[in-house]
Amino acid sequence: MSQRTDLGQSYIPPSTAVAWVATAGAVGALPYVAMKAYWAWGGTMGKPEHLNIADEFEKNGAPELLVWLERHGIDFTAVGMALGITLLAGLTRPWGQVFPRWVLFLRGRRVPRWLPLTPGWASAAAVGSYGAVGLSQILTGNLGTKHLAGMSPPVFVMGFVGFFSIGVSLGVCSLSYQRRTRPQRTAISPA
Repeated sequence: MSQRTDLGQSYIPPSTAVAWVATAGAVGALPYVAMKAYWAWGGTMGKPEHLNIADEFEKNGAPELLVWLERHGIDFTAVGMALGITLLAGLTRPWGQVFPRWVLFLRGRRVPRWLPLTPGWASAAAVGSYGAVGLSQILTGNLGTKHLAGMSPPVFVMGFVGFFSIGVSLGVCSLSYQRRTRPQRTAISPA
C-alpha cells in the first residue's frame, strides 16, 4: 500500500516488522555511541588510563584524518554507527524514497534506489560480519585478556552487540527497501 508524501510523490512504507527491526538496530547501537561520547567528554570507565587512542592510531600508521578526529574527541566508529542509524531511518522513512523539501534542487524527486542501497548492503555485510565474528569470540570464550588491550570486557560486548545489531538491521531494511522500491513492470497488451 503506497502513501502520498507532502510533496505529492508516493511512498511505500515498510511492514511493521521491518520498522521494529530498524528500531531494534538503532537501540542496539546506541550504547556503543553513548560510551564513545562519554569517552570523548573525558570519561574513563571501561577505558584503560594509559590508553590514548589518538597516539595508538598514530603509532600504528592510521590516516591523519582519523588521528585528527580522535584528538578532537570524535571517534570514527561512533560516527559510523550514527550514520548507520541515519541510514536505517532513510531505508524506512519517506525521505529515503522522496527527497524532502529542504533538499534544494531535488525536493519532491525520487531518491535513486542505489543511493541508500549501496551503503545499506555494504554496511550490512561488513559491519554485521564484524559483529558476528566478535560475538562468536565472546560466546566461545576466545576473547582473552591478551585481546582486550586493557579495556574491560563489557566494552567489547557493547561494541560487538552494536555492530551486529546495526549490521543485521541494515541487511533486513535494505532487502525490504529493495523489494518495496523495485520498478513496477507494466503489462504489454497484444496488438
